[in-house]
Amino acid sequence: MTSQTYAHTVARMNRGALGNFARDSVTVYVVNPEFTEARLLFTDGSFLEFLHKARDQRWARPSADDTIAGQICRALRQFRLNAKHLQLFFDDGDEVEFFASRADRPNS
Repeated sequence: MTSQTYAHTVARMNRGALGNFARDSVTVYVVNPEFTEARLLFTDGSFLEFLHKARDQRWARPSADDTIAGQICRALRQFRLNAKHLQLFFDDGDEVEFFASRADRPNS
């Protein structure tokens, strides 16, 4: 991803332990201009990368397993990445959303 893709972290979530943990642990949300690749950076320096270009090109990967990113990734049931938001759905039913602020989007 290029440096122009950085955006502020803004989150909204339903109440729950995993949603709270993810929201409170994220320092930066990064998304590319096409909204097909994203990255969440966490307080411990780890990151979780997301790719969603097609049905057969969809994954989430942590920078390392024994980190906050690894914990969040193992707890994920599903994610949604589009121009509106990055939404994480957890195994326990919690969810959290991250938004790129309009002012920080390329060409806005």
